[in-house]
Amino acid sequence: MTSSVPSTASAPGASSGLSPGTVVGGRFEIERAVGESALGALLAAKDQKTGRPIAVRVLSPGLIATPEAVAALRGEVKTAAAVQHRSIVATYGMGSDKASGARFVATEWLGGTALSDVIAKRKQTGQPLSLRGAYNVVTHVCRALEAVRAKGSAHGALRPSTVFVSEAGRVKVGGLGIDRAVVAIAGPAALGAGEQAFLAPEIKAGQPPDSSADVFGLGGLLYAMLTGRSPLDDFIAPSQAHPEATPAVDDVLMRCLSADPSARFASPAEVQEALAALALEAPPASGADDMGLEIDVDLELASEPAPAPVAAPVAAPPAAAPSPDAPRVGQRVAADQSFRAAIPGEAPAMSAEVDLSSLLSKITENDAPRWMVVKDNLDHGPFSGRELVNLILKGEVLGEHGLLNMDSGERRKVGEAPEFQEFVEQWKLKKAEADHQVALERSAKVEKASTLTKVLILAGVIGAVGIAVGIFLVTRPDVQEESRSDSDLADLYARGEVEITGTAGILPDPPRRTGGGGQRRPRGGRGGMSYEDAMNQVVDLGSANATGSQRRLTPGDVAGVMNRNINRLVPCLSQGSGGGQVRIDMAIAGSGQVLGATVRNGTPGFQRCIAGRVRQIRFPSFPAARMGASYTFSAN
Repeated sequence: MTSSVPSTASAPGASSGLSPGTVVGGRFEIERAVGESALGALLAAKDQKTGRPIAVRVLSPGLIATPEAVAALRGEVKTAAAVQHRSIVATYGMGSDKASGARFVATEWLGGTALSDVIAKRKQTGQPLSLRGAYNVVTHVCRALEAVRAKGSAHGALRPSTVFVSEAGRVKVGGLGIDRAVVAIAGPAALGAGEQAFLAPEIKAGQPPDSSADVFGLGGLLYAMLTGRSPLDDFIAPSQAHPEATPAVDDVLMRCLSADPSARFASPAEVQEALAALALEAPPASGADDMGLEIDVDLELASEPAPAPVAAPVAAPPAAAPSPDAPRVGQRVAADQSFRAAIPGEAPAMSAEVDLSSLLSKITENDAPRWMVVKDNLDHGPFSGRELVNLILKGEVLGEHGLLNMDSGERRKVGEAPEFQEFVEQWKLKKAEADHQVALERSAKVEKASTLTKVLILAGVIGAVGIAVGIFLVTRPDVQEESRSDSDLADLYARGEVEITGTAGILPDPPRRTGGGGQRRPRGGRGGMSYEDAMNQVVDLGSANATGSQRRLTPGDVAGVMNRNINRLVPCLSQGSGGGQVRIDMAIAGSGQVLGATVRNGTPGFQRCIAGRVRQIRFPSFPAARMGASYTFSAN
């Protein structure tokens, strides 16, 4: 973050207490001081384990002087680390340096420019940002705030110095968690007069922030971008200060800045929607000339799509005489492609002539992890277009699963998305062919088995003995039957006569606990942590993987590792799984270590056995601090 502090900052790094070469958190080497603000010093550091750059914010000692303040900061950092979005600066964790006592928070390193510096530069030149340029920034910020809102939280201290345009053209919101904690602990005055001027009135009055406070912050950003002025200056309507702003823009701004939270827009998404139509009427913005950087515009406003021409009615052609080669009524024919094409009114099935490589090239153009898949009531992803295509072709994502485009917010089924329809059809054809082959093999087995019927009839005399054995088995307790069934399954697996595989999904972080309660918690097993305990541990800097992104394992990654290690779990079946589907929830650290596991069904002994063995499995490492995943297999 080369410009992540206000221009009024004092000498860079003057009070950090950490000199270049100091290693904090056991792995992060301080390289240089970047700047300093009322919150403290901002330092550039390098992760000795990965070689990646990170940002270290050393907080001013007076801000977190009590155990209560440390606990509040820890809670906000934990919440911030759970929010992952491409328009949010990732938070990795917090820690303290034993030698100096400095307490710091580590975040994603973001080379680029702070919006406050962009606004100041444009003011000096007398050329404010264009209306479309301002809208493009607001669009990114709104999407980031919606991601925070979806986690039940809010930024609470949005202002131009917390918004950045990266060197890659991505607008990102920073300060998540840190700023909210500082305002709650030390009050709005801790930010300085110029910064707290962007805070909502209720925040200044000591109330906790919510989404309406972030809407007020959006209004402050828009006002500063269009007028080049601070809220501390005398107010001037954007329509009086900007050549492209209209009274309609004034109306949107004033609704955002209403002193009454209930009079503001209900959400950041509503602010974006209200500005979209206004920005569409404005002249196009030039990325490099407008922002000083090539900003990545997610919503293209360059031109409004032209209406499709209305074609004149065309009379239906006369019915053609049936071809002599066409199938006749009552004739038995193979249901292949040529037959389907011969059926009047039948839509032609997808053939091999579809250029899938061209479709894939189109999907992966400007590819980014923007696709979320919803299946089994769980969110999976985000996936890039290429990753999602691979999952579809493997049958791990089906046409009926839900799909969310994180950039546009559009929701639909995977099979209804134009980008992926052809690949869903490819999987259906492949699946139908595989099912047909299985049916043929089963038919052959049945036919072969019928030749043994006479032999089985001759063996009917032995049935009397079988009846006696059957009565014994039926009258045994259910728990013994479960144990016998599981033992048989384990034995069949050991002999290679049955194959066990499972499916995996990615779990959202569980809600924070608010009290002890007397409710029975699922067993972690063998004295180890459960999934819930592991995911509720405070994000600790010593175990964070500060690689500059929050990418996690995919469902395919998790399923692959678990399927390869299923033999470790099979011996536990003899302790009584209860039959049916067995679900295991796992908390996985960025190093690949399983921090905690919870088994959702089976006897206590079975749960302890499975959880203990799962914690011995290692997954590939990934940049995020940790993640939750589930794995389900059949114990029938």
